[in-house]
Amino acid sequence: MTQDQRRDKRIATRQKLWREGQDSTAETRDVSHNGMFIVSEDAPEVGEQLKVTFNVAEGEEATLNLEVMWRGAKDDENKTGIGVRIVGFDKGREAYEKFISRHVRTDSKSPQPTLRPTAPPRPSEGPKRDT
Repeated sequence: MTQDQRRDKRIATRQKLWREGQDSTAETRDVSHNGMFIVSEDAPEVGEQLKVTFNVAEGEEATLNLEVMWRGAKDDENKTGIGVRIVGFDKGREAYEKFISRHVRTDSKSPQPTLRPTAPPRPSEGPKRDT
């Protein structure tokens, strides 16, 4: 999926995650309002749900319920990348949204690609009618 097909801007960030029921480490590579990309030693399969908790600010945690939408292959470090969508929050929804908004504002200060305007669609020429 290309960046243009995504609904929300992705923010590159590395955040350590605690996965419920797992001892292995996990870490984000990017996050957005409705999903994230996670790298883990013990990645769940597509369609599985998981719960993660991480620090979004000093003293603030968010616990998110996620569904795996995409799963890659293991890399040289025996880690697998997964693309997940957020299906709910146990706690910290507002703190997570502030975290995302703060990073989007910071990232928006970097140069953005210029969008070229598109020409309006041409009206189709249907059959002529006698009036």
